[in-house]
Amino acid sequence: MLAELLYLFLAAIAFFVVISALVFFHELGHYSVARAFGMKVERFSIGFGKAIWQRRSKSSGTNWMISRIPLGGYVKFAGDAGAASNPDQAALEQIRADHGDVSDIFHFRPVWQRALVVLAGPIANFILAAILFAIAVMWVGTTHPEALIGEVEAESAAAQAGILPGDKIVAMDGRDISDWVDMARHIQLRGNTPIETVIERGGRLETIIVVPRMIEDKDFIGGRMTRGKFGVGLSPDAEMETRTYNPVTALMFGTQQVGNTISATGHYIGRIFNGKEDGKQLGSVGRIATMVGKSTVDVARTEIPVSDKVKAFTFRMLQLAAAISVALGFANLIPIPMLDGGHLMFYAYEAVAGKPLSQKKQELGFRVGMAVLLALFVVLTINDIGYFRSL
Repeated sequence: MLAELLYLFLAAIAFFVVISALVFFHELGHYSVARAFGMKVERFSIGFGKAIWQRRSKSSGTNWMISRIPLGGYVKFAGDAGAASNPDQAALEQIRADHGDVSDIFHFRPVWQRALVVLAGPIANFILAAILFAIAVMWVGTTHPEALIGEVEAESAAAQAGILPGDKIVAMDGRDISDWVDMARHIQLRGNTPIETVIERGGRLETIIVVPRMIEDKDFIGGRMTRGKFGVGLSPDAEMETRTYNPVTALMFGTQQVGNTISATGHYIGRIFNGKEDGKQLGSVGRIATMVGKSTVDVARTEIPVSDKVKAFTFRMLQLAAAISVALGFANLIPIPMLDGGHLMFYAYEAVAGKPLSQKKQELGFRVGMAVLLALFVVLTINDIGYFRSL
């Protein structure tokens, strides 16, 4: 019982450390670009609600805070109505009347500067993810087996398409497939979707169409997921390439991983709108907590030396934190008022129209955005509960 409580405590600590770090870097992106433009930032908060710790910077005047509810954070500029940075017209007019000089006020700055400040949050998450991916591969390297087919399951999608043992996958949907991992990643998000597949057989190239079957499977911590399946196994004769990385090549790899993750996320969301996915693989805080917590507990329970446990835990947290950081940056770019993407949508209108959207319309947009976010939160929470129950 004591051991189980200790595991749960470690899982909770790991979750809050990961979430707080990712939120901190996101908000630091907003803050850093705003300060670079000389804008006044009143508050930098990790979490919401009443502060449990705070300190005011003498140089910038920013009040740095850690708040009671540690599931998010925000940067508040002078003239903001709240944490979503929607403008408070009365406050802005009062600032203008009291000080006259509004050159350091976010809402009075050129639209391109405001857009860069808003965009800096998601970009910070992408940069952080690339660095975390890079650290992970510098540490352990990567292994790349060639996409050489061994076993072909009877009646599988591959068998019905005519794939044979000894065939080598060369390309899919016009994209070069260099190894087994690339092949599996491409198939996973294309269940019940025809894939134009180029194979090498007997020294000749042939093009065939394979339609992976959509199956229910378990992810790396044992939770429910759906994926496309070819029904093939890796050949024992496949060549294995082990790659090591220096800081430059590792950062290139990390950047590529960020791009791959963004592309896969966009592809999955597109399939939801096309009715090809049920959307249940999308989750929110509950799923993140489950993944971080289960990963922590699994490593802690493994019967290996403590030094190996620390290495395995650190590597898994690096990978998880990087993936979550990409998801956080991507989610914030969705064009819903209240999110960074919603602000960018308003700024795009302002840049094209030559004037900002009216205050009344912006307020309506924020209300609609809040309603959409609440509805989305309910749906994602239901997904999280289903995911947790599948473990």
